[in-house]
Amino acid sequence: MSKKSRFYLWVLGLLFVANYFLWQAVVFAQDDKLHIYFLDVGQGDAILIRTPNHKNILIDGGPDNSVLHQLFKVLPIWDRQIDLMVLTHPQADHVTGLLEVLDRFKVKEILATFAEYPTKTNQEWLTKVSNHGCVLNWADASDDYYFREVYWDTLWPIDLDSASDDINEDSVTAKVSYGDYSILLTGDIGFSTESELLDTHSDIDSTVLKVGHHGSRYASSEEFLFAVKPEIAVITVGENSYGHPSADTLNRLNNVGADIYRTDLDGLVEIIIDRNNYFIKSSMAQRR
Repeated sequence: MSKKSRFYLWVLGLLFVANYFLWQAVVFAQDDKLHIYFLDVGQGDAILIRTPNHKNILIDGGPDNSVLHQLFKVLPIWDRQIDLMVLTHPQADHVTGLLEVLDRFKVKEILATFAEYPTKTNQEWLTKVSNHGCVLNWADASDDYYFREVYWDTLWPIDLDSASDDINEDSVTAKVSYGDYSILLTGDIGFSTESELLDTHSDIDSTVLKVGHHGSRYASSEEFLFAVKPEIAVITVGENSYGHPSADTLNRLNNVGADIYRTDLDGLVEIIIDRNNYFIKSSMAQRR
């Protein structure tokens, strides 16, 4: 290859790289919208909230490192910061992917359940968090956050003395609000904690519900769903032997008129919210 040909190839390569970064800048420009990504990580939970001023909130990390590929798909190449990492509860299908995220991203603050869970994966998580040096908060209802006009309101656990015998019922539960819309994030809570929330909170109605415990038949009670009144219900689920999502739960969601999305059928589900509207995209199809 001649010197001139190599020069032209170098210029073309430089133009390609410049075009890629320009495209990234356009796509991820501040747009005054709230983006909620229900990441497709199989049988587990991983949710990224990106605020209008580009703060990143990551809730859970799924059962393996596939969360990294999902994050790289939705974040600009230069953004490797998690402003708030939330571990709803330390079961493997929620915590495992967070281990690698801690290695690959700058994490500023962690909000996590205080519940004890004696597993090797959870011990590895606790050790890594301790060595990471970021701010760590054990979650209770006083842990609320403002990301400008986006409000994170921790609803559960109420306090550090409310631990349950069932680790799922200790899941960090929160309502995230922006403008006229809100998202209720429920981890793996079931009927018991749902009942507690109904007793302690009068304002759990939300536009979007992250369906509890992957659509288990023991979560999303009829009473709870009629209180939440979700327009959209997202079930984070993959191939499993538990029967998730249950036909009973799907029927209850249909009965309240929720538009149901599932990561096993719809892939990555993105909900985009501005002050007076929202729309939904999925990696499998555009359904709205």
